[in-house]
Amino acid sequence: MKPLVKYKLTLEDESHLTDVTGVRFTLPGLCAAGLLVAVAGLFIAGLLIAFTPLRTLLPGYLKDSQRSATEEGLLRLDSLTAVYDANQAYIDNCLKVLDTDRVPGDSAAVVPVSRELTSDSLMGASPQESRFVSQMEERERFNISVLAPLAAEGVIFSPVAADGIFTSESKEAEEGVVVLTRDESVLSAADGSVIAMYYSAADGGYVVLVQHNRGFVTCYTHVGSPLVGTGDLVSAGQVLALAPAPDKAGRRTFTVRMWHNGLPIIPYKYIGGDETSADAAPMRYETPRGR
Repeated sequence: MKPLVKYKLTLEDESHLTDVTGVRFTLPGLCAAGLLVAVAGLFIAGLLIAFTPLRTLLPGYLKDSQRSATEEGLLRLDSLTAVYDANQAYIDNCLKVLDTDRVPGDSAAVVPVSRELTSDSLMGASPQESRFVSQMEERERFNISVLAPLAAEGVIFSPVAADGIFTSESKEAEEGVVVLTRDESVLSAADGSVIAMYYSAADGGYVVLVQHNRGFVTCYTHVGSPLVGTGDLVSAGQVLALAPAPDKAGRRTFTVRMWHNGLPIIPYKYIGGDETSADAAPMRYETPRGR
């Protein structure tokens, strides 16, 4: 066995020809000591930068005065933008009234876009904002109750699973929970194209989004391995992904969300299937037994 090489560092007093001190070390020990000193130095430097005024010397760090000036400038810019929007709306109104080529139905005044108040504002909502919010809510209710069902008449929807059952709690919710009675695949609700497909660790499975005709979009969450890719054309009832992994109780579930022209709708009203299977009593699930 090769002997370990050792080194000695000696401090000598030449005037008295005596050794003052000496240090013995090996090459691995010297490397370890140097590494320890470097780590300690970096740790001390980090503490100094984090808890001392030295952090103001870092590139890109704003001083307190500069930060205050930036915030004040942003507030003034927001106020100027509001005044600009109001003035532009007034000019648009004048141009529309003075336009001799307008049709009778174009004489309505242009309503400026209401600016939503921030959550930290102490001012209450203005009458214009309250009126705008109520109009938008009424418009959304009209779109969901009238326009979406009318558009759905031109789209052929099919169940998202052969024997899938919507839970009672999700039949009137915007996020439908589908329970699979067996290990079956997830199916497309209608003809369309896959616009997104990715794995979501928070949802515990894959997410697949499909764009349908007439402004409908369907999102499948917590599904198994997908069998389609982004950009693929799919048809109603086509297999999109495998069944999700069972939970601790042995159930296989995934969620479905739908939108029409950007507004959320209730999936069960469009892809809930027949009432007999949807209202069937829930099956008893048994935790899979291992060998």
